[in-house]
Amino acid sequence: MVAAPKFKSRFIPQSSPSLTEIRPLPKPQMPLWQKTLLGIQWLSGVAATSALVAVLPLYGWSALCEQQWSQAYNRLESLKRQERELLVSNETLRYRVTQQVQQAPQGLVPQTPQHILFVPNEGKIAAKTHVERPPVTPPPQRTVNY
Repeated sequence: MVAAPKFKSRFIPQSSPSLTEIRPLPKPQMPLWQKTLLGIQWLSGVAATSALVAVLPLYGWSALCEQQWSQAYNRLESLKRQERELLVSNETLRYRVTQQVQQAPQGLVPQTPQHILFVPNEGKIAAKTHVERPPVTPPPQRTVNY
């Protein structure tokens, strides 16, 4: 009789040696120059992040200033355009009035020194009339004690 070969099953647990102690792998010692380079890398990362945090508000402020300046400049240009339009319309009206007066004077009298009215300045009138006022006395001196 031939004996059947014994097959090892994957599902049946085999006896395995038990681990009794787990030791961490020893860390290799880094040389001083490598530690120095890692420190410099960390410091430069912190410096770069700090610079970014400091520069972002400045960039936002400059963008806001530029936008406000642009709005103010557009307003200025609009006001200049309105001023030119008003000057043109004023001169046009002046020209029309002058043309109408030259064509039909309608009882207008030319300006001469005999036709000018002089109104006295009220500042001179007030200076001539003297109003008596009571004398001004200084307030009494008080001492402050603490």
